Amino acid sequence: MRGQSNHGQRVSTPVGDEPRADDAHSRGVPDGSRRRRDTPDPLTVEQLLSRPGSTSGGRRAARREGGTPAAPATPPPGVRNGLPPVPPGSTTPPPTSQAGLPPVPGAAPRPARPPVPGAPAAWEPEARPSRRSGPIPPLPGTLPPRPRSTSAGATRRPRRPAPRATTPGRRRLVRAGLALAAVVGVVLLYHLGLYFYVDQKIDRVDALATDGPEILAAQLQEASETYLVVGTGVPGEEGPGSVATLLASVSDDGERAVLVGFPATALVDTPTCRTADGELRTPRTEAFARSLLDGGPSCMVRVVQQLSGVQVDHYLGVDLARLPGMVDALGGVPVCIVPSRVTAAAAVPPPPGASELSGEAATGYLRPAGEGTDATGTAVAERAQRLLTSTLRAAMSRENVLDPVTLTRFLTRAADALTVDEQTTLGDLRTLATSLGDVSGDAVARTGLPVAQVGHVPVGSEEAFVLLDGAGTRTLFDAVIDGSRVPEGFVTEEEPVAQPDEEAAGEPAVAADPGTALLPPAEVELDVLNGTGTGGLAATVTAALEAQGFAVGEVGNADGTVSQSVVRHGPGMVAQARTVAAAVPGSVLQASDAIGDTVQLIIGPGYSSVQTVPPPAAAVPEPADDAPAPETETQAAAVSCG
Repeated sequence: MRGQSNHGQRVSTPVGDEPRADDAHSRGVPDGSRRRRDTPDPLTVEQLLSRPGSTSGGRRAARREGGTPAAPATPPPGVRNGLPPVPPGSTTPPPTSQAGLPPVPGAAPRPARPPVPGAPAAWEPEARPSRRSGPIPPLPGTLPPRPRSTSAGATRRPRRPAPRATTPGRRRLVRAGLALAAVVGVVLLYHLGLYFYVDQKIDRVDALATDGPEILAAQLQEASETYLVVGTGVPGEEGPGSVATLLASVSDDGERAVLVGFPATALVDTPTCRTADGELRTPRTEAFARSLLDGGPSCMVRVVQQLSGVQVDHYLGVDLARLPGMVDALGGVPVCIVPSRVTAAAAVPPPPGASELSGEAATGYLRPAGEGTDATGTAVAERAQRLLTSTLRAAMSRENVLDPVTLTRFLTRAADALTVDEQTTLGDLRTLATSLGDVSGDAVARTGLPVAQVGHVPVGSEEAFVLLDGAGTRTLFDAVIDGSRVPEGFVTEEEPVAQPDEEAAGEPAVAADPGTALLPPAEVELDVLNGTGTGGLAATVTAALEAQGFAVGEVGNADGTVSQSVVRHGPGMVAQARTVAAAVPGSVLQASDAIGDTVQLIIGPGYSSVQTVPPPAAAVPEPADDAPAPETETQAAAVSCG
């Protein structure tokens, strides 16, 4: 086999084993068109190395024998470092050193090769000329600007307009604008920081129970907003009487509102609830205000939702003892005072019409007039709501918002006086004040829970309670849930304080003769009955009537309950009844055939005091036909705060 020696050792591939013509068919050359060359048989590397005079072969053989071969003194002619012989006539250059190998002993340096004819002495790549890019084509749909031409036909670029010189007045205007922008920015940052400070400082409680089972028709209540406003610390009151509660339901469009007052001493069943300390409170029957005083805001919310079925969205607690301080922080609050039983039940009623209340006047407006003047507690709740709404609206006025000192003082005191739930923000309180302040007239319906009995004392208890009318309560709140409305007969209108000549209009059964004159008190005898839960009120009223000259017969408690003071009279006792009603503001006449020739005064909620009866009117001549009609008492009593 080719490539192996006689000893069976592996040898290198023969040198010069080139493709030949006989291999043309195997290499794909058609017809064997390559010319056959007459060359000698190829030699192997071993054969070349084993030739005489080969330095490499000698060294390899010497290594095999363990010695070092001696370099020949003069290489034989025609031998080129172990390469094939050079044809005769050619010059053999002397061996030179190879890179990485030691120099051959006795070898002369190899002369430099002659340059190749026609080649440059030193070649360098030609510098590539830069090509200038052409003009950028215009965007599609636009036309390039027309070049401006000179008289010689050349074009030149348009000159930029020279900047206008800034005048001193313009510089002052710019500086003034920058200063104004800086001041506005500082004011906005101050108000923003104050808002977040007060919002974080207000006390917050976990009061809401939006998933309570007592909520009825929750889908109908999604659009409306319901606020539970609770006033604590009523001036001059202690225990349940110091709590005033009002439920405000505002429609989704903000054009209607219903305000329902809750009696503080109403007997209610409090469900299971969490106290302010997080402890579980067991169900019990108690006064409505006790759910707050002993349980906390969460327990009161559960009671309200159980009584009404209305979902409470916001809880707002107000310390009424600190509310006058909020009024003083604003320098006074404008309030519209309408003469009514609610206003008359105040210890110091403000004058009718637009009034400016100070902190001291606000305290007298909130304090009840005396025992028995507000047996249910709804009058003080309405007064607290009016004062709170007016205070919040005054705080949002432009002059107070732009006054940092006044606004900071007010918000600091408000943060100490207000308590809200965890979801209510200052924005919600602003919405409440705006809604209750914008709606007026027939759009606001004020009423209280229907009462079945006042002064109920359970067996084994010494505390008097108010018993609610269950059927009437359900009818009331069904209408509230249906659309923030109150059914007919429940609305408490703004009734002016009764005047002597107005009582005949309030008589439901017997129409009094308009010409009936009042009698002197000494000619009137009556019985005084207490229709409230306040003990000893009948004796107090009796002493006041006797001081006016009335003759009082029976004094005691009434069999039933009344919603306000009533003067009952038998047939033929109209003049005597009108005289008694003139002495007791807020009372109405009621005819009764069952009592005979008797006059009874049943003291009810809203009683304030006994006033002096005006003297009997003298005969007045009839006016002439062309004389203007005198102003009626109803027109005189009308109050406008516009």
